[in-house]
Amino acid sequence: MTDLLRLEFRRLFRAKSFYICLVIALAMIVISAAATKMLLNMAATSEEYAGVAEAAALQLPTSFSMLKSVPSSSLTTILAIFISIFVTEDYSSDIIKNVYSKGNSRDEVFFSKCISTFAAGLMMILVCALFSFAMGKALFGKVGTMGKNYVGSLSAELVVLLAYVAIYFAVAISVKKTGASIAASIIGPLLVGLLLTLGNAALKSDKISLSDYWLEGRLTILSQADVAWKEVWIGFIVGAVVLVAAGAIGFFVNRTSEK
Repeated sequence: MTDLLRLEFRRLFRAKSFYICLVIALAMIVISAAATKMLLNMAATSEEYAGVAEAAALQLPTSFSMLKSVPSSSLTTILAIFISIFVTEDYSSDIIKNVYSKGNSRDEVFFSKCISTFAAGLMMILVCALFSFAMGKALFGKVGTMGKNYVGSLSAELVVLLAYVAIYFAVAISVKKTGASIAASIIGPLLVGLLLTLGNAALKSDKISLSDYWLEGRLTILSQADVAWKEVWIGFIVGAVVLVAAGAIGFFVNRTSEK
């Protein structure tokens, strides 16, 4: 297991896809922040653009607000692409057969890939978060103040993002094909959100929103400036449940699949 972990982390730090995806994620943060700044500048000098900014509920971002908005910068999509490439690489090139031929068990391979994947996902999330914080100060000149339950909601966001990582890993380790994994990882969560939105329409309830209990809906709520403790705890629970469920599904599917 130790040798497998060394192999996986060596592969991770040598993987061009990791650095390319990280650079793209950072670039998306810059583009999003620059577009917001441009629109706010135009809104200050034009009534037409002022109306657009008001309709979009645009406010002057700060370091703290940009830190919470990291998930809205296409980060989940980029994570899906990287994890699919990283996890399926050994299967696509048949290197996995050599790994098994050395006496490594299916469970050892699963957990070594799982640990390295979560480490990579966590690194990418933290780098993007710190970069967003710095961009808020650099572009908008304000660090800002923490909103209600800021630390708790930020921590819940991290758990929800790790739940996304678990889904992408489970899909990749189960499908073992790069293209199919990327497609399923991106479309799958969106499809679940769409079905829950349709469920909201069928329920016709003002008190219950099914989509709020899915990852995307949770991130939307948690990224707000002020978040009630109830919403924070729901975020932790939803993220933890999805993370464990996805991990368990990936584990059992991998166990029953062919080497």
